[in-house]
Amino acid sequence: MQDDRNAADATAREARRTAAAGILFAVLWTVLGFGLSSLDVTIAGFPLWAITSTVGVLVVGAVIAVYLACTAEDIPLDEADGEGAAR
Repeated sequence: MQDDRNAADATAREARRTAAAGILFAVLWTVLGFGLSSLDVTIAGFPLWAITSTVGVLVVGAVIAVYLACTAEDIPLDEADGEGAAR
C-alpha cells in the first residue's frame, strides 16, 4: 500500500512539474513573440520578434525538456508482486 502511495505522489509531482513547464513555455513564447513586436530591431532583415519567437522558443523548449528529463523519477508501472504483468 505504501508503494502505491509513493508512486501516486511521484506521479503527481511529475504532473505538476510538467504543467508548470507548459505554462512557463507558453508565457515565454508570448513574451518572446508578441512582447518584442514593438521593438524596431532587425537581424539579417528579420524583425527581432520573429527570431526570438522561433529560435528563442526552440532553445527555451530544449532547456525545459532537459530539465524535465533530469528531474524525472523512475516510477514502476507494473504491479509490485508481478501479477498481471504483460508477458
